[in-house]
Amino acid sequence: MLRKQVLLIFITLTLIWLADAWSSAMEEPLTLDSFGGLKNIPFTPSPFFRTHHDGQRWWLVTPEGNAFLSLGVCVVNPIGDTERGTNRQPYRENVLAKHGTVENWTAATRARLQEWGLNTLGAWNTQELRGTVPYTIELSLGSGLWSKERVPDFFSPEAETHIRNGAAGIDAYVNDPYLIGYYLDNELPWSFDWRRLPNLFPGYVALPPEAPGKQKMLEFFRERYQTPERFAAVWACGLNDWSEIEKLKDIVPVDLLKAQEDREAFVLLIARRYFKLTTEAVRAKDTNHLILGCRFVWILAPKPVVQACGEYCDVVSINYYEAGLAGYLLLWSTKLGSMRIPPDLTFNAFHELTQKPLLITEFGFRGMDSGMPNTYPPPIVLQPTVAMQRDRANKFEECATTWMAQPYFLGYHWFEYMDEPKGGRFDGENGNYGLVNIEDEPYQEVVDRFKSVNRRVWDLHRNSAAQK
Repeated sequence: MLRKQVLLIFITLTLIWLADAWSSAMEEPLTLDSFGGLKNIPFTPSPFFRTHHDGQRWWLVTPEGNAFLSLGVCVVNPIGDTERGTNRQPYRENVLAKHGTVENWTAATRARLQEWGLNTLGAWNTQELRGTVPYTIELSLGSGLWSKERVPDFFSPEAETHIRNGAAGIDAYVNDPYLIGYYLDNELPWSFDWRRLPNLFPGYVALPPEAPGKQKMLEFFRERYQTPERFAAVWACGLNDWSEIEKLKDIVPVDLLKAQEDREAFVLLIARRYFKLTTEAVRAKDTNHLILGCRFVWILAPKPVVQACGEYCDVVSINYYEAGLAGYLLLWSTKLGSMRIPPDLTFNAFHELTQKPLLITEFGFRGMDSGMPNTYPPPIVLQPTVAMQRDRANKFEECATTWMAQPYFLGYHWFEYMDEPKGGRFDGENGNYGLVNIEDEPYQEVVDRFKSVNRRVWDLHRNSAAQK
Protein backbone atom coordinates (compact mmCIF):
# COMPACT_ATOMS: atom_id res chain seq x y z
CA MET A 1 0.00 0.00 0.00
CA LEU A 2 2.77 2.40 0.98
CA ARG A 3 4.65 1.66 -2.26
CA LYS A 4 1.54 2.48 -4.30
CA GLN A 5 1.14 5.78 -2.47
CA VAL A 6 4.79 6.70 -3.07
CA LEU A 7 4.46 5.75 -6.74
CA LEU A 8 1.30 7.82 -7.09
CA ILE A 9 3.01 10.86 -5.55
CA PHE A 10 5.99 10.40 -7.86
CA ILE A 11 3.75 10.18 -10.96
CA THR A 12 1.77 13.24 -9.88
CA LEU A 13 4.90 15.33 -9.32
CA THR A 14 6.32 14.19 -12.64
CA LEU A 15 3.15 15.20 -14.47
CA ILE A 16 3.19 18.62 -12.80
CA TRP A 17 6.82 19.10 -13.81
CA LEU A 18 6.10 18.06 -17.39
CA ALA A 19 3.11 20.40 -17.56
CA ASP A 20 5.25 23.33 -16.34
CA ALA A 21 7.99 22.46 -18.81
CA TRP A 22 5.50 22.18 -21.69
CA SER A 23 3.91 25.49 -20.70
CA SER A 24 7.31 27.18 -20.67
CA ALA A 25 8.25 25.68 -24.00
CA MET A 26 4.99 26.80 -25.61
CA GLU A 27 5.21 30.30 -24.17
CA GLU A 28 5.57 32.82 -26.94
CA PRO A 29 8.76 34.89 -26.82
CA LEU A 30 8.40 38.60 -26.16
CA THR A 31 8.65 40.63 -29.35
CA LEU A 32 10.78 43.62 -28.38
CA ASP A 33 11.98 46.75 -30.12
CA SER A 34 15.62 47.88 -30.09
CA PHE A 35 15.15 49.53 -26.66
CA GLY A 36 13.42 46.51 -25.12
CA GLY A 37 9.86 47.79 -25.52
CA LEU A 38 6.99 45.37 -26.12
CA LYS A 39 5.91 45.73 -29.75
CA ASN A 40 2.41 44.36 -29.25
CA ILE A 41 1.57 47.24 -26.87
CA PRO A 42 2.20 50.25 -29.13
CA PHE A 43 1.74 53.91 -28.28
CA THR A 44 3.01 57.04 -30.01
CA PRO A 45 6.74 57.26 -30.82
CA SER A 46 8.75 60.21 -29.47
CA PRO A 47 12.47 60.99 -29.46
CA PHE A 48 13.02 59.95 -25.82
CA PHE A 49 11.62 57.73 -23.07
CA ARG A 50 8.43 59.06 -21.47
CA THR A 51 5.70 57.94 -19.08
CA HIS A 52 2.19 57.15 -20.26
CA HIS A 53 -1.07 56.23 -18.56
CA ASP A 54 -3.24 54.10 -20.84
CA GLY A 55 -6.41 54.72 -18.84
CA GLN A 56 -5.82 51.76 -16.53
CA ARG A 57 -2.10 51.55 -15.77
CA TRP A 58 1.21 53.36 -16.09
CA TRP A 59 3.94 52.47 -18.58
CA LEU A 60 7.23 53.78 -19.74
CA VAL A 61 7.29 54.24 -23.51
CA THR A 62 10.40 53.73 -25.66
CA PRO A 63 11.45 56.19 -28.38
CA GLU A 64 10.00 53.69 -30.87
CA GLY A 65 6.64 54.09 -29.16
CA ASN A 66 6.25 50.72 -27.40
CA ALA A 67 5.36 49.85 -23.79
CA PHE A 68 8.39 49.41 -21.55
CA LEU A 69 8.88 48.12 -18.01
CA SER A 70 12.22 49.04 -16.51
CA LEU A 71 13.62 45.73 -15.24
CA GLY A 72 17.13 46.60 -14.19
CA VAL A 73 20.14 46.01 -12.03
CA CYS A 74 22.41 48.53 -10.32
CA VAL A 75 26.21 48.79 -10.41
CA VAL A 76 26.75 47.21 -13.82
CA ASN A 77 30.39 47.89 -14.52
CA PRO A 78 33.63 45.93 -14.93
CA ILE A 79 35.20 47.43 -11.81
CA GLY A 80 33.06 46.67 -8.77
CA ASP A 81 34.04 48.11 -5.39
CA THR A 82 37.45 48.98 -3.99
CA GLU A 83 38.07 46.78 -0.96
CA ARG A 84 38.11 48.81 2.23
CA GLY A 85 41.57 49.68 3.50
CA THR A 86 43.25 48.61 0.25
CA ASN A 87 43.64 49.77 -3.33
CA ARG A 88 42.36 46.43 -4.65
CA GLN A 89 39.32 46.00 -6.83
CA PRO A 90 38.72 42.23 -6.58
CA TYR A 91 35.91 42.08 -9.14
CA ARG A 92 37.94 43.98 -11.73
CA GLU A 93 40.89 41.63 -11.18
CA ASN A 94 38.65 38.61 -11.72
CA VAL A 95 36.97 40.14 -14.78
CA LEU A 96 40.31 40.59 -16.51
CA ALA A 97 41.49 37.13 -15.47
CA LYS A 98 38.31 35.50 -16.78
CA HIS A 99 37.50 37.57 -19.88
CA GLY A 100 40.88 38.97 -20.85
CA THR A 101 39.53 42.40 -21.81
CA VAL A 102 36.78 44.77 -20.77
CA GLU A 103 35.35 44.43 -24.28
CA ASN A 104 34.90 40.69 -23.77
CA TRP A 105 33.26 41.29 -20.38
CA THR A 106 30.91 43.83 -22.03
CA ALA A 107 29.78 41.34 -24.67
CA ALA A 108 29.26 38.59 -22.10
CA THR A 109 27.38 40.89 -19.72
CA ARG A 110 25.11 42.22 -22.48
CA ALA A 111 24.19 38.63 -23.38
CA ARG A 112 23.56 37.78 -19.74
CA LEU A 113 21.27 40.76 -19.16
CA GLN A 114 19.24 39.86 -22.21
CA GLU A 115 19.01 36.20 -21.18
CA TRP A 116 17.94 37.12 -17.65
CA GLY A 117 15.21 39.50 -18.86
CA LEU A 118 16.97 42.66 -17.68
CA ASN A 119 16.66 45.71 -19.91
CA THR A 120 17.93 48.62 -17.79
CA LEU A 121 21.22 49.71 -16.26
CA GLY A 122 20.29 51.06 -12.83
CA ALA A 123 22.29 53.57 -10.81
CA TRP A 124 26.10 53.56 -10.94
CA ASN A 125 26.48 51.97 -14.32
CA THR A 126 29.38 52.89 -16.59
CA GLN A 127 29.61 53.62 -20.29
CA GLU A 128 30.48 50.15 -21.58
CA LEU A 129 26.85 49.06 -22.14
CA ARG A 130 25.23 52.44 -22.76
CA GLY A 131 24.08 52.89 -26.32
CA THR A 132 22.76 49.34 -26.48
CA VAL A 133 20.94 49.09 -23.11
CA PRO A 134 18.69 51.82 -21.63
CA TYR A 135 20.21 53.40 -18.53
CA THR A 136 19.71 55.89 -15.70
CA ILE A 137 22.00 58.51 -14.14
CA GLU A 138 22.25 59.53 -10.47
CA LEU A 139 23.27 63.21 -10.12
CA SER A 140 23.78 63.72 -6.33
CA LEU A 141 22.65 67.34 -6.59
CA GLY A 142 22.00 67.75 -2.87
CA SER A 143 24.92 65.64 -1.74
CA GLY A 144 27.38 67.56 0.44
CA LEU A 145 24.84 70.08 1.73
CA TRP A 146 24.17 68.17 4.98
CA SER A 147 26.71 68.14 7.81
CA LYS A 148 26.89 66.99 11.42
CA GLU A 149 26.41 70.60 12.52
CA ARG A 150 23.82 71.97 10.10
CA VAL A 151 20.97 71.06 7.75
CA PRO A 152 21.11 72.42 4.19
CA ASP A 153 19.63 75.91 3.83
CA PHE A 154 17.87 75.42 0.50
CA PHE A 155 16.77 79.07 0.55
CA SER A 156 20.37 80.30 0.42
CA PRO A 157 22.23 81.39 -2.73
CA GLU A 158 25.00 78.95 -1.80
CA ALA A 159 22.63 75.96 -1.97
CA GLU A 160 21.28 77.09 -5.33
CA THR A 161 24.82 77.46 -6.71
CA HIS A 162 25.80 74.05 -5.34
CA ILE A 163 22.83 72.39 -7.04
CA ARG A 164 23.35 74.13 -10.37
CA ASN A 165 27.02 73.18 -10.34
CA GLY A 166 25.99 69.58 -9.72
CA ALA A 167 23.90 69.60 -12.90
CA ALA A 168 26.64 71.13 -15.02
CA GLY A 169 27.86 67.79 -16.38
CA ILE A 170 24.63 66.52 -17.90
CA ASP A 171 25.19 68.13 -21.31
CA ALA A 172 26.68 64.89 -22.62
CA TYR A 173 23.41 63.02 -22.08
CA VAL A 174 20.91 65.52 -23.47
CA ASN A 175 20.41 63.89 -26.87
CA ASP A 176 20.88 60.23 -25.93
CA PRO A 177 17.69 58.23 -26.62
CA TYR A 178 18.95 55.35 -24.43
CA LEU A 179 18.90 57.49 -21.29
CA ILE A 180 15.62 56.93 -19.45
CA GLY A 181 16.16 59.75 -16.97
CA TYR A 182 17.91 61.25 -13.96
CA TYR A 183 17.77 60.61 -10.24
CA LEU A 184 18.27 63.93 -8.47
CA ASP A 185 19.94 62.29 -5.45
CA ASN A 186 20.29 59.05 -3.53
CA GLU A 187 19.00 58.38 -0.01
CA LEU A 188 19.19 61.92 1.35
CA PRO A 189 18.73 62.15 5.15
CA TRP A 190 15.24 63.64 5.02
CA SER A 191 14.62 62.36 8.54
CA PHE A 192 16.87 61.14 11.33
CA ASP A 193 18.57 57.89 10.29
CA TRP A 194 21.73 55.81 10.67
CA ARG A 195 23.91 58.81 9.72
CA ARG A 196 22.68 60.71 12.79
CA LEU A 197 22.48 64.03 10.96
CA PRO A 198 20.21 66.88 12.16
CA ASN A 199 16.51 66.58 11.36
CA LEU A 200 15.04 69.25 9.09
CA PHE A 201 12.58 71.12 11.29
CA PRO A 202 14.75 71.52 14.42
CA GLY A 203 17.70 72.09 12.08
CA TYR A 204 16.03 75.17 10.59
CA VAL A 205 15.09 76.44 14.08
CA ALA A 206 18.79 76.23 14.99
CA LEU A 207 19.97 78.23 11.96
CA PRO A 208 21.58 81.64 12.73
CA PRO A 209 19.35 84.75 12.53
CA GLU A 210 20.81 85.95 9.23
CA ALA A 211 20.31 82.62 7.42
CA PRO A 212 17.74 82.82 4.58
CA GLY A 213 16.17 79.60 5.87
CA LYS A 214 15.69 81.11 9.33
CA GLN A 215 14.10 84.18 7.78
CA LYS A 216 11.81 81.90 5.78
CA MET A 217 10.78 80.15 9.01
CA LEU A 218 10.00 83.51 10.62
CA GLU A 219 7.88 84.44 7.60
CA PHE A 220 6.14 81.04 7.80
CA PHE A 221 5.17 81.47 11.46
CA ARG A 222 4.06 85.08 11.04
CA GLU A 223 1.73 84.14 8.19
CA ARG A 224 0.45 81.11 10.09
CA TYR A 225 -0.21 82.73 13.48
CA GLN A 226 -0.44 86.50 12.84
CA THR A 227 0.45 87.39 16.46
CA PRO A 228 3.15 86.21 18.92
CA GLU A 229 0.40 85.34 21.40
CA ARG A 230 -1.21 82.84 19.04
CA PHE A 231 2.19 81.35 18.29
CA ALA A 232 2.93 80.99 22.02
CA ALA A 233 -0.26 78.96 22.45
CA VAL A 234 1.35 76.21 20.34
CA TRP A 235 5.06 76.69 21.02
CA ALA A 236 6.45 77.53 24.49
CA CYS A 237 9.04 80.16 23.69
CA GLY A 238 7.96 83.34 25.52
CA LEU A 239 8.03 85.63 22.48
CA ASN A 240 7.28 89.31 22.97
CA ASP A 241 8.07 90.25 19.39
CA TRP A 242 8.36 88.30 16.13
CA SER A 243 11.98 89.36 15.65
CA GLU A 244 12.94 87.34 18.72
CA ILE A 245 12.33 84.08 16.86
CA GLU A 246 15.51 84.77 14.90
CA LYS A 247 17.57 84.14 18.05
CA LEU A 248 15.83 80.89 19.03
CA LYS A 249 17.86 77.67 18.82
CA ASP A 250 15.07 75.36 19.94
CA ILE A 251 11.31 75.48 20.50
CA VAL A 252 9.16 73.18 22.62
CA PRO A 253 5.56 72.34 21.67
CA VAL A 254 2.63 73.07 23.96
CA ASP A 255 -0.11 71.85 21.62
CA LEU A 256 1.33 68.61 20.22
CA LEU A 257 -1.19 68.19 17.40
CA LYS A 258 -0.84 71.72 16.04
CA ALA A 259 2.92 71.61 16.47
CA GLN A 260 3.05 68.46 14.34
CA GLU A 261 0.97 70.22 11.71
CA ASP A 262 3.51 73.07 11.77
CA ARG A 263 6.40 70.65 11.35
CA GLU A 264 4.82 68.94 8.38
CA ALA A 265 3.84 72.21 6.71
CA PHE A 266 7.32 73.69 7.06
CA VAL A 267 9.05 70.49 5.91
CA LEU A 268 6.77 70.60 2.85
CA LEU A 269 8.00 74.15 2.23
CA ILE A 270 11.63 73.01 2.48
CA ALA A 271 11.04 70.00 0.21
CA ARG A 272 9.28 72.10 -2.42
CA ARG A 273 12.27 74.43 -2.46
CA TYR A 274 14.67 71.48 -2.89
CA PHE A 275 12.68 69.96 -5.75
CA LYS A 276 12.17 73.35 -7.40
CA LEU A 277 15.92 74.06 -7.38
CA THR A 278 16.97 70.60 -8.51
CA THR A 279 14.40 70.15 -11.28
CA GLU A 280 15.04 73.67 -12.59
CA ALA A 281 18.79 72.93 -12.63
CA VAL A 282 18.18 69.80 -14.71
CA ARG A 283 15.62 71.42 -17.01
CA ALA A 284 17.96 74.34 -17.67
CA LYS A 285 20.23 71.80 -19.37
CA ASP A 286 17.90 69.01 -20.49
CA THR A 287 14.21 69.16 -21.32
CA ASN A 288 14.23 65.77 -23.05
CA HIS A 289 14.58 63.18 -20.31
CA LEU A 290 12.53 62.09 -17.32
CA ILE A 291 13.24 63.22 -13.77
CA LEU A 292 12.99 60.06 -11.70
CA GLY A 293 12.83 61.45 -8.16
CA CYS A 294 15.50 61.23 -5.46
CA ARG A 295 15.63 57.54 -4.48
CA PHE A 296 13.86 57.60 -1.10
CA VAL A 297 14.76 55.18 1.65
CA TRP A 298 11.27 53.70 1.73
CA ILE A 299 10.73 53.49 5.47
CA LEU A 300 12.33 56.85 6.28
CA ALA A 301 10.63 59.08 3.70
CA PRO A 302 8.54 61.86 5.35
CA LYS A 303 5.11 62.40 3.85
CA PRO A 304 5.67 66.10 3.02
CA VAL A 305 8.86 65.31 1.09
CA VAL A 306 7.18 62.52 -0.87
CA GLN A 307 4.29 64.88 -1.63
CA ALA A 308 6.68 67.53 -2.96
CA CYS A 309 8.46 64.93 -5.07
CA GLY A 310 5.17 64.12 -6.77
CA GLU A 311 4.61 67.80 -7.51
CA TYR A 312 7.91 68.26 -9.33
CA CYS A 313 9.12 64.88 -10.65
CA ASP A 314 7.88 62.57 -13.39
CA VAL A 315 8.46 59.43 -11.32
CA VAL A 316 8.82 58.67 -7.59
CA SER A 317 11.81 56.40 -6.97
CA ILE A 318 12.08 54.19 -3.88
CA ASN A 319 14.88 52.06 -2.43
CA TYR A 320 13.45 49.07 -0.58
CA TYR A 321 15.20 46.86 1.97
CA GLU A 322 13.62 44.88 4.76
CA ALA A 323 14.24 46.18 8.27
CA GLY A 324 15.32 43.83 11.03
CA LEU A 325 13.56 43.60 14.38
CA ALA A 326 15.90 46.08 16.04
CA GLY A 327 15.51 48.40 13.06
CA TYR A 328 11.73 48.53 13.47
CA LEU A 329 12.05 49.07 17.22
CA LEU A 330 14.55 51.89 16.74
CA LEU A 331 12.43 53.50 14.05
CA TRP A 332 9.14 53.53 15.89
CA SER A 333 10.66 54.42 19.28
CA THR A 334 11.61 57.84 17.88
CA LYS A 335 9.23 60.79 17.71
CA LEU A 336 9.71 60.99 13.96
CA GLY A 337 7.45 58.13 12.98
CA SER A 338 4.31 60.22 12.69
CA MET A 339 5.63 61.99 9.59
CA ARG A 340 6.61 58.77 7.83
CA ILE A 341 4.52 56.68 5.48
CA PRO A 342 3.51 53.34 7.05
CA PRO A 343 5.36 50.39 5.46
CA ASP A 344 3.45 48.33 2.88
CA LEU A 345 5.01 46.29 0.09
CA THR A 346 2.49 47.58 -2.46
CA PHE A 347 3.57 51.20 -1.79
CA ASN A 348 0.03 52.28 -2.54
CA ALA A 349 0.34 55.15 -0.03
CA PHE A 350 3.21 56.63 -2.05
CA HIS A 351 1.12 56.59 -5.20
CA GLU A 352 -1.99 57.94 -3.48
CA LEU A 353 0.02 60.83 -2.06
CA THR A 354 1.79 61.75 -5.30
CA GLN A 355 -0.46 60.49 -8.13
CA LYS A 356 2.74 59.65 -9.98
CA PRO A 357 4.10 56.29 -11.17
CA LEU A 358 6.60 54.50 -8.93
CA LEU A 359 9.92 52.83 -9.65
CA ILE A 360 11.83 50.62 -7.21
CA THR A 361 15.41 51.73 -7.74
CA GLU A 362 17.13 49.41 -5.26
CA PHE A 363 16.21 46.17 -3.52
CA GLY A 364 18.06 42.98 -2.72
CA PHE A 365 18.61 40.13 -0.30
CA ARG A 366 21.71 38.42 1.15
CA GLY A 367 22.20 34.65 1.36
CA MET A 368 24.27 32.96 4.04
CA ASP A 369 25.24 30.04 1.77
CA SER A 370 27.28 32.42 -0.43
CA GLY A 371 30.34 32.44 1.80
CA MET A 372 30.07 36.23 2.11
CA PRO A 373 30.31 37.80 5.60
CA ASN A 374 26.98 39.72 5.34
CA THR A 375 27.79 41.46 8.63
CA TYR A 376 27.18 45.07 7.57
CA PRO A 377 24.56 46.42 7.71
CA PRO A 378 23.88 44.26 10.80
CA PRO A 379 21.01 41.93 9.84
CA ILE A 380 19.21 42.50 13.12
CA VAL A 381 18.88 46.18 12.19
CA LEU A 382 18.57 46.17 8.41
CA GLN A 383 18.41 43.65 5.57
CA PRO A 384 17.94 40.37 7.45
CA THR A 385 19.85 37.58 5.73
CA VAL A 386 18.24 34.48 4.29
CA ALA A 387 19.65 30.97 4.41
CA MET A 388 20.05 30.00 0.75
CA GLN A 389 20.09 31.34 -2.80
CA ARG A 390 16.66 29.76 -3.28
CA ASP A 391 15.40 32.06 -0.52
CA ARG A 392 16.89 35.07 -2.28
CA ALA A 393 15.09 33.98 -5.46
CA ASN A 394 11.82 33.54 -3.55
CA LYS A 395 12.12 37.00 -1.99
CA PHE A 396 12.85 38.52 -5.40
CA GLU A 397 9.79 36.84 -6.89
CA GLU A 398 7.52 37.98 -4.08
CA CYS A 399 8.61 41.60 -4.50
CA ALA A 400 8.62 41.68 -8.30
CA THR A 401 5.20 40.08 -8.70
CA THR A 402 3.65 42.20 -5.95
CA TRP A 403 4.90 45.43 -7.51
CA MET A 404 4.09 44.65 -11.11
CA ALA A 405 0.54 43.62 -10.21
CA GLN A 406 0.02 47.27 -9.24
CA PRO A 407 -0.99 49.57 -12.10
CA TYR A 408 1.21 52.41 -10.88
CA PHE A 409 4.57 50.63 -11.05
CA LEU A 410 7.05 51.12 -13.90
CA GLY A 411 9.58 48.48 -12.87
CA TYR A 412 12.29 47.51 -10.41
CA HIS A 413 16.10 47.53 -10.21
CA TRP A 414 17.99 44.87 -8.25
CA PHE A 415 20.97 45.87 -6.11
CA GLU A 416 23.46 44.88 -7.42
CA TYR A 417 25.18 43.10 -10.32
CA MET A 418 28.18 41.68 -8.41
CA ASP A 419 28.89 40.82 -4.77
CA GLU A 420 30.79 43.28 -2.64
CA PRO A 421 34.37 42.51 -1.53
CA LYS A 422 34.62 40.22 1.48
CA GLY A 423 36.68 42.89 3.22
CA GLY A 424 33.90 45.41 2.64
CA ARG A 425 33.50 48.39 0.35
CA PHE A 426 34.16 52.01 1.44
CA ASP A 427 31.47 51.98 4.16
CA GLY A 428 32.03 48.41 5.31
CA GLU A 429 29.20 46.72 3.38
CA ASN A 430 30.30 43.16 2.64
CA GLY A 431 27.22 41.45 1.35
CA ASN A 432 25.99 38.82 -1.05
CA TYR A 433 23.92 41.25 -3.12
CA GLY A 434 25.14 40.08 -6.50
CA LEU A 435 23.58 38.22 -9.37
CA VAL A 436 27.17 37.12 -9.88
CA ASN A 437 29.85 36.47 -7.28
CA ILE A 438 33.17 38.27 -7.05
CA GLU A 439 34.60 35.77 -9.59
CA ASP A 440 31.88 36.83 -12.06
CA GLU A 441 30.08 33.47 -11.81
CA PRO A 442 26.27 33.68 -11.74
CA TYR A 443 24.22 32.50 -8.79
CA GLN A 444 22.36 30.13 -11.06
CA GLU A 445 19.29 29.55 -8.94
CA VAL A 446 18.77 33.31 -8.61
CA VAL A 447 19.29 34.19 -12.28
CA ASP A 448 17.06 31.31 -13.39
CA ARG A 449 14.29 32.83 -11.30
CA PHE A 450 15.01 36.24 -12.82
CA LYS A 451 14.52 34.74 -16.27
CA SER A 452 11.11 33.31 -15.46
CA VAL A 453 9.78 36.17 -13.33
CA ASN A 454 11.01 38.92 -15.65
CA ARG A 455 9.12 37.19 -18.46
CA ARG A 456 5.92 36.87 -16.41
CA VAL A 457 5.69 40.42 -15.09
CA TRP A 458 4.83 41.88 -18.50
CA ASP A 459 1.52 40.01 -18.55
CA LEU A 460 1.05 40.63 -14.85
CA HIS A 461 1.31 44.37 -15.37
CA ARG A 462 -0.73 44.34 -18.58
CA ASN A 463 -3.55 42.68 -16.63
CA SER A 464 -3.34 45.13 -13.71
CA ALA A 465 -5.95 47.85 -13.51
CA ALA A 466 -6.56 50.97 -11.47
CA GLN A 467 -9.06 50.70 -8.64
CA LYS A 468 -12.42 52.24 -9.47
